[in-house]
Amino acid sequence: MNKTLIPDLRKQRGWTQEHLASKCNLSVRTIQRLEAGDDTSLETLRLIAQAFNVKVGDLFESISDNAKGSEIKTMNDEQITQMKKRKEESKLIRNTIQMLFILAMMIFGYLLSNSSYTSVLGIIWVFLWPLGFYAIKLIKIYYIDPKLDKKYPLTINIK
Repeated sequence: MNKTLIPDLRKQRGWTQEHLASKCNLSVRTIQRLEAGDDTSLETLRLIAQAFNVKVGDLFESISDNAKGSEIKTMNDEQITQMKKRKEESKLIRNTIQMLFILAMMIFGYLLSNSSYTSVLGIIWVFLWPLGFYAIKLIKIYYIDPKLDKKYPLTINIK
């Protein structure tokens, strides 16, 4: 029998079995079976790991079934690989957007220095900096993260 940590993780968060089931879109009976150590699909394990923000391998203290252990290890390794790739790609995209924003602000600053509306444009320029960083954050949340979730599905909600 596999020794699962699901009840411990659930209780640490103060969740009921019903709450965990609703977060994972699973039945309460499925959660009860898992907590009792019954076998389940890797997809179900992925949903539960995603709800807890952990890797699939972190759901178990020990796995006595060699075949299932091998599947879980493979999925865990794939999660780690996807997490590394996602982090690298996210950093590259974020840096590119930041550099484009800084370039745009430099161009705006240049145009500002050659304008007859320097004082008005100067005020706008000062306020554009924080708005730009806020816009970058929104782009990350609403555009980049969903794209990366689709590309690296095993990393959704895992920090």
